[in-house]
Amino acid sequence: MIYHYPEEIFTLMKDEVNARKAEKVYRLIVDSYPDTEIVSLRSCISLARKGDNYRKYATITSEEGNALLLHFPLAIRDKINSNKVKFEKAKRYHNQINIRLEEITDVENLLELIEIAYNNPRKIRFTK
Repeated sequence: MIYHYPEEIFTLMKDEVNARKAEKVYRLIVDSYPDTEIVSLRSCISLARKGDNYRKYATITSEEGNALLLHFPLAIRDKINSNKVKFEKAKRYHNQINIRLEEITDVENLLELIEIAYNNPRKIRFTK
């Protein structure tokens, strides 16, 4: 299903606590990076820089146990480390890290990781 507003995605979260965190994360990203645009609203909010050919760098999803997904080229993802934020490196998608919303204690702690993803979005997938 396609949605029209980010607020519609927040209602898909498993509970009110995760919905509020998802909204805080979304606001943090769009306030910190005003040239961010929404490139997809399905069961998630996919974000990319305007004019960057839809190379998303962040996704707030109601799937994956309600999570913030940050997308990087593989070479960068393997070097990511943070003492402030608990995350896991996705096994299926090798270009992202998953940060469960319930694990986030302070959204401000996400800024360093978001900055890395923003400056190094995933590579574009080419289809034949």
